[in-house]
Amino acid sequence: MSLIDPISVPLHAARDARMAEAMHPGFTLHPGDDRPRAMLLRADRLSLPDRHRWASLSRDSAPGNIFAADWLMAPALTLADRRIRLAMAEGAAGDWLGVLPLVRGTLAPRAPVPVLRGWHCDVGGIGTPLVRAGAETAFWTALLERLDRRAGLAAGLILPSLPLDDPATLALIALCAEQGRWLHRGTSVLRRARIAGQQGNPRAAQVFEVRLEALEARLAARVGPVQLVLHSRAHDCEPWLAAFLALERRAGRERPSPEPLRSAIREGQRRGAVRLVSLRAGETIVAMSGWLVADRRGYGLASAHDVRLAAYAPHRLLMRRVTELAALEGLTRFDVGVRCDPGSEVLWPEAREFAALAVGIGGPRRRAFFARAIRRADF
Repeated sequence: MSLIDPISVPLHAARDARMAEAMHPGFTLHPGDDRPRAMLLRADRLSLPDRHRWASLSRDSAPGNIFAADWLMAPALTLADRRIRLAMAEGAAGDWLGVLPLVRGTLAPRAPVPVLRGWHCDVGGIGTPLVRAGAETAFWTALLERLDRRAGLAAGLILPSLPLDDPATLALIALCAEQGRWLHRGTSVLRRARIAGQQGNPRAAQVFEVRLEALEARLAARVGPVQLVLHSRAHDCEPWLAAFLALERRAGRERPSPEPLRSAIREGQRRGAVRLVSLRAGETIVAMSGWLVADRRGYGLASAHDVRLAAYAPHRLLMRRVTELAALEGLTRFDVGVRCDPGSEVLWPEAREFAALAVGIGGPRRRAFFARAIRRADF
């Protein structure tokens, strides 16, 4: 095996990932069962039974990626206007074990090597597949076997924005090591998070709290009393969306297409899976934020603040209250979204590393070709 830029995952973690059933006892393969099989389905041509299986998987999936749930991903796929495939693995009973949207593309602008690339909607930012609890290894095994046999012209599989501490990512890393399959790590980023039981530096938090109290007092003296408003009623959704998009435009961050955000918030509000808040000073909205909640985890969706009042750090004043709400709701983990400003490392003391992984697929010659091509590419 040629493993370039090895990923810094402890050996015990890789071994544990190969035994995903030990992490999530809800999934087992019984002796005599058929091996899981994978298929690539046209996302715009799903049958009604397929939609029902996807919805069932969304209900029973392991925590980690609400953005791949059927109710959030399906509208985004419709808006994407691309021929996206759903890489799906199913068990012997026909139930879906996992699903991952894929799109055909090239390795890089200067490296026109055809690849399959993981796709996620604009409001997401987490590239892990939606996998039934405990089926991480079974999902990747079935998918890679399918791509080895019928990859089309693709020479490799590119998976962007994978959290390196997620069971699905660890299962993929362990499987590639076990199979001697070529694996490469690309660009990585750190995203802020809050994890229950990990409080960061208490002294720094105390100093920061004093500073925020002073800023809030100054903001209140200039504009009016500061208060947090939680928009939890069904008819709050549309006014919140209109005000939020206007606040983004004022800050010069107008979205190319606001429809994915609108769809996520509308359906999330209907399902009780979204939290919408605004921070007001007097009658003025100074900051707004929205996040998704599933399995006692929070997923940052969007945030914006009034740049005219930036001297008072309204986004930090808001995020301080968001962290209090998350604690009251008992969230064990809260990930900052790709378009969300966490406010401060003091408020969000943990960092999760997200990286792009590239996996060679096909026969030995194709994998060797892909290995040579990716050494010269920045993916």
